[in-house]
Amino acid sequence: MNGSAEAAQHDKTVALVERMLDLQKSKATETNPNTLKQIEAQIAGTDRQIDRLVYELYELTEAEIVLIEQSV
Repeated sequence: MNGSAEAAQHDKTVALVERMLDLQKSKATETNPNTLKQIEAQIAGTDRQIDRLVYELYELTEAEIVLIEQSV
């Protein structure tokens, strides 16, 4: 990976982590059950995006990814 690609991946990871933190704060203070479900769905989606970036970072194969995801 070249420097600009690494920087872009870093920036994307930071943005996703910041989004996750914001979502977790929203979840902690939300009382509406429907809104909580929406927030939890956004958390799950953001978590999957972060996982994918980490898999790319470590250049994992699909077989390795399946193994990791089955163990969780």
